[in-house]
Amino acid sequence: MEPSTPSADGGPFRTEVAPSRRTVTLILAGLLAGLLLGFMDVTIVSTAGPTIISELGGLSLYAWVFSAFLIVQTVTIPIFGKLSDLYGRKRLFMLGVVVFMAGSVLSGASQSIVELILFRAVQGLGFGAFVPTTIAIAGDMFPPERRGRVQGLLFSVNGIAFAIAPAVGSFLTEAISWRWIFYINLPVGVVSLVLILSTLKESRAENASAFSDWLGTSTLVGFLGLLMLGLFLGGSTFAWSSWAEVSLFAGSALLFLGFVVAEKRAREPVLPPRLFRIRNVSAGTAVNLLRAVVFFAIIAYVPLFAAAVLGGSVRDVRDVVYGFTLPLTAGILVSGAAISKVGFKKLAFLGAAIVSVGLVVLTSVRPSPSLLQLIVIGIPLGFGNGMMIPSTIVAFQNSVEKGEIGIASGLATFTLNLGGAIGVSILGAIQASIFASTQAALLAITPSDGPAIVRESFSQSILVLFWVILGVSVVTLASTVLLKSVRMVTKPAGTA
Repeated sequence: MEPSTPSADGGPFRTEVAPSRRTVTLILAGLLAGLLLGFMDVTIVSTAGPTIISELGGLSLYAWVFSAFLIVQTVTIPIFGKLSDLYGRKRLFMLGVVVFMAGSVLSGASQSIVELILFRAVQGLGFGAFVPTTIAIAGDMFPPERRGRVQGLLFSVNGIAFAIAPAVGSFLTEAISWRWIFYINLPVGVVSLVLILSTLKESRAENASAFSDWLGTSTLVGFLGLLMLGLFLGGSTFAWSSWAEVSLFAGSALLFLGFVVAEKRAREPVLPPRLFRIRNVSAGTAVNLLRAVVFFAIIAYVPLFAAAVLGGSVRDVRDVVYGFTLPLTAGILVSGAAISKVGFKKLAFLGAAIVSVGLVVLTSVRPSPSLLQLIVIGIPLGFGNGMMIPSTIVAFQNSVEKGEIGIASGLATFTLNLGGAIGVSILGAIQASIFASTQAALLAITPSDGPAIVRESFSQSILVLFWVILGVSVVTLASTVLLKSVRMVTKPAGTA
C-alpha cells in the first residue's frame, strides 16, 4: 500500500511521507494506537461503574461521567477538523493525545464524582482533537482509491475495543483498582506519540492562513452544547415538555441560525456551507446521521432486551454484544478492502440492506426469542453496519479537495456522534411512553401480577421500538441511493 505524494494544492499543510513501506507501517501503527486509546475508553469505564460509585458516591450524577465525555467530543470534533486543515494534522493529533492522557491521569486521581465528570470532559476534548485528525491523516497519506482499505483497517480497532474493553476493565478493577482503567491509557498514548512524532512529516504551504472564524465557532459550540444538554437531560432531569427543555432547544435553534449567518459571512468558515452543495457531503451527512441512530439503538437495546426480558446473565449479555461487534469488525475490513473495486456507494447500499434484513428478522422473533437467536441475528446487524463505516468516510473524503479533508473527516465523525445522541434520546422517550401506556393497560386487567406485567410491558415496548429502528434503517437504505460514486476529485469543491 503506497502513500500518495504531496500535492501542490494540498492546503495550508501538506503531509510528506517517504515512499517507504516501513515508514507507512509505523505511521499506521501510531494512528491505530491512538484510536485504540480513544475507543477503549468509550466502553471500559462502564465495567467499573458500581465500584466507582461505591468509592466516590454521587449516584445521581453518575450518568454524567459518560455524558460529559460524549458532549465535549461532539461539540469540538468539527472545530478540530477545521484546525487540522489550517495548522497541520500532526500537531493537532499530538495535542489531542496529550490532552486525552492528561484527562486520563486526572480522572484516575479523582476524589469525587464531580471531579471525575470534569476530567472526563477533558478526555472528551482530547478525543475530539485526535480522532478526526487520525482519519484526515490517513486521507492525506493515501490516494482516493486506497482510502477505503486504510480506513477499514483503522476502524477495525473500534470492534477490537468493544471486544476487549469489558474484560480489561473488569480485570483492572478487581485485580488492582478502578483508577487503572484510566492509567492504562498512558503507555498506549506514549507509543502513539513516539511513533507519530518520529515518522510523520509535514510542511507548511505558502497559502497557509490563520484561523479567524471566532463568531462561527462560538455559535457552533453554543448550538451544539445546548442541543446535547437538552438531549441528555430530557426525560430524566427534566420532562420533555418542561420550560427548561423548551428553553434549551429554543436557545439551540436560535444559535444555529446565528451559526448559519456567521458561516456565510466568514472568510475561513469552520464548517463551510458550500460543502453541503456537494452531493456526496449532503447525502453522506444524511446517511451517517440515520446510520448512527440504528447503530447506537442496536448497541443500547438488544443487550437490554437480552437481560431484562430474557433474563440473561452478565456473560449472556456479553455474548450477545460479541455477536454484534465481531461481525462489525469483519464488515469494516471487508468493505475497506472492496471499496477500490466496487465503489463506496454499492457497499453503503449493501450494508444498509443487510442491516434492514437483520432487523426484519429481529422484529419477527416473537413471543419468546432465545439468547442464541439474538446472537445469530447480531451477525447481519454487525456486518452490515461495519460495511457502511469505511464507505461513508470515503464518500466524504473523496468528494472534497485535499485541503478540506480535515473538515470532511471531522464532519463524518461529528454526524455519527450527533445522530447517536439524537436517536437514542428520541428512541428512549418512545420506549418509555409505550412501556408506561402498556403497563397501565395490563394492570387495569390483572392488577395482582405486578412483576410479570412489568416484564411483559417492557418486552412489548422494546419490540415496538425494533420496528421503529427498522423504519429508520429502511430510510437509511434509501438515502444511500443519493450517493454518487467518485474515484478521484475532478471538480472544485462546491460543484455538484
